[in-house]
This record gives sequence, structure tokens and C-alpha cells, in this order.
Amino acid sequence: MIIPCQCLLGEGPYYSESRKCLFWVDILDKLLYRFDLQQQTVSRYPMEQAICWVMETTEQRLIAGFERGIYYLDNSTFQPIELYSLSNLAINNRLNDAKTDRNGYVFFGTMDKYEQQSTGALYRFGHQQVPTIVDSNYVISNGPAISKNGRILYSTESSTRTIYQFDLNEQGELSNKRVFVKFDMTMGFPDGMTVDNDNHLWVASWNGSGLYRFSPQGKCVQFYKLPAPRVTSLTFMGSDLDTIAVTTARTGLEQHVLEQFPYSGGVFIIAAPVKGIAETPVHL
Repeated sequence: MIIPCQCLLGEGPYYSESRKCLFWVDILDKLLYRFDLQQQTVSRYPMEQAICWVMETTEQRLIAGFERGIYYLDNSTFQPIELYSLSNLAINNRLNDAKTDRNGYVFFGTMDKYEQQSTGALYRFGHQQVPTIVDSNYVISNGPAISKNGRILYSTESSTRTIYQFDLNEQGELSNKRVFVKFDMTMGFPDGMTVDNDNHLWVASWNGSGLYRFSPQGKCVQFYKLPAPRVTSLTFMGSDLDTIAVTTARTGLEQHVLEQFPYSGGVFIIAAPVKGIAETPVHL
């Protein structure tokens, strides 16, 4: 199944079991999308600033990362209510990808909108802590993702095609940063990620036309090709978490490429060969 939403920059797919809905965003078009699995309907909600990700709290409230802050979303109108301002971000920076760890801490990245300066960082918040930088010197912070046992965090620096691993403790503290996988020129650029129930890491590939699946040892074990060159992120969805939703982008593609890949910017819903892991709600 393909949801032909033609996002400029589709990102941040998130499945809410309590709502039976898949959410995702179009960062450049400032849109929040919702796909109701029971009704099979798609709704979209315009925002006044770029929205970068959305997830659910332990109270089943939605929160979202916007360009320069984190907000609650009203349960009925989806209008934002400020939670944390990030006014101290570098002038050309914005939020990017985010994920919770198994204890409900949120890890999110920032990036240089012009993809030139290493002014981006990886942040953490949750458990009554405000957003705090836990790793720095990113041009484009992407991912992140958490191992099945919750003890490893994966974080991507897309500009250098590098996925890092950290040790992660129960307090959300990171240590022992090391390279996990480095994409070669033929693989595109690693983007959004998630971990499946077999503890394998799935990575969306920007300009790589698909999804890579890596073993915990960093060996590429599968590649899933998609009819869109700019694959941005993925999540497992459905009550059994046996389906994958994949976001893609149209931005920057020349007209002849869009004619060749008309579903670029759409959301691809595909059957998974393995089940996923339910997202842990944010513990504010």
C-alpha cells in the first residue's frame, strides 16, 4: 500500500496503539499527518512552523518537536502548546529526528538547515529533566534508535554516512561512543532508524532507494528496495507490529526523477519479515 501524500520531506513516522493511528510529518511543508488504521483515512494538519517529529507521553498526550522547541499538541485540534523553548539553538539550526529509550527518555537531534556546519547536537529530556546536550558536532543528527535490551543507543551523522553506537544506562546517560556502520558511496546516506524484535537495526537510506537491515554485529543482512530514491525513516505499526511504514521525500529531486519515481514523498506500507518493538511512551 502507498499513501500518496507527496511530502516534500516526509519524516518521523510514529505508531500510536492507543489511537490506532500512524502519525508522520512533512517538515518543509509544515504538516502533521494522521492515518487512522481502522477508518483507513488520512488527515493532515497545517502548522505555523516546521514540525519535525511527534510521539506520545505516558498520559497519552501527544508531544512534538518543532523547529526550535518542543510542544504539546491539543488532543482534538493538534494545535501546539509550548513545553520547552530551545531559543539557544544556533541560528541556522532546527530539530530533526527523535526516539524514546526503553525508560521513556527522549533523545532528539538538531542539524544545520544548510547542511554545512557541525553545529547540530544530540539532546536528551524526560523524567523531569529539561533538554540537555549529550553529544555534539553533528552536521545532520539522525536516527536515533535503541537496542532491544535498551542498553545501546544508535545515532547517525548523516553527512559522514556514519552510524555510531553508545552504551546507554537506565538514567539515559551515554558513554563509549564508537562507529557501528559506515555507509559507502553506493549505499546513500543513513537517515531514520529503528530496531526490530530480533535486535536488528533498520536504516532508511537517503539517495539509497530503500531500507538496510543490520545485525547487532553491524553486518548488512538484507536490503529492501523501494520505488523512491529519498527514503527518510520507518516504524513498525499495527496491533502485531508486523507492518512497516516508510516515509520518503520529494525535495531536491529533478523533474525527470519525479517522473520516474512518482510516489516519491509518499508513505509506503509493507509487510515485515519480523515484528517490531512497541515505542515506549515519553516519561515527562
